[in-house]
Formats: sequence, C-alpha cells, structure tokens
Amino acid sequence: MELDAIDKLAAKAFEGYIVRKDLVRKFKGQYPVPTYVAEFLLGRYCSSIDEKEIEEGLQIVQRQLGCARGGGSSLQALLRFWRVEFRRFP
Repeated sequence: MELDAIDKLAAKAFEGYIVRKDLVRKFKGQYPVPTYVAEFLLGRYCSSIDEKEIEEGLQIVQRQLGCARGGGSSLQALLRFWRVEFRRFP
C-alpha cells in the first residue's frame, strides 16, 4: 500500500496510534472474539508504516487469535495471556 504525503505526516505525528483499515477489515468477524479485541491487537503489533514490521505483527496477531478458535479452554488461556480477569457466575 502506497502512502501519500498526508498519510506519512499523520503517521509521523501519531506514531504508534495509526492502523491501516484494510488490516482491520481483514480480521473483522474472522475469529470468535469481539472486533475490538482484533483492533486492539492490530494497534499493539501493527501500528507502523514499515511493511516488514506490519508482517511480523500480523503473524503475532494471527497466532494469538488462532488460539481462540480451539474452543473455550483455548479462549480462557488467551484471556489469561492478556491478563484479563474473568469469573463464572452461578
């Protein structure tokens, strides 16, 4: 994806906060997690304009979201990895 001057200026000003929308669309509804979880992971690992860093980040995101496909126990392990506290109610 080619960035124009305005995109590069925005990426420089908001370094670490900008994620390409095509990446967000790629993961939307593909995994059994809420969309905001995928957006969070993409923001954490793919907020760069360097293609190599984005590819490495995508591999991490796919690996983490791939754990969620296995079922409940894998999803619980993924939540523990993210240090999310969950409780079961009677």
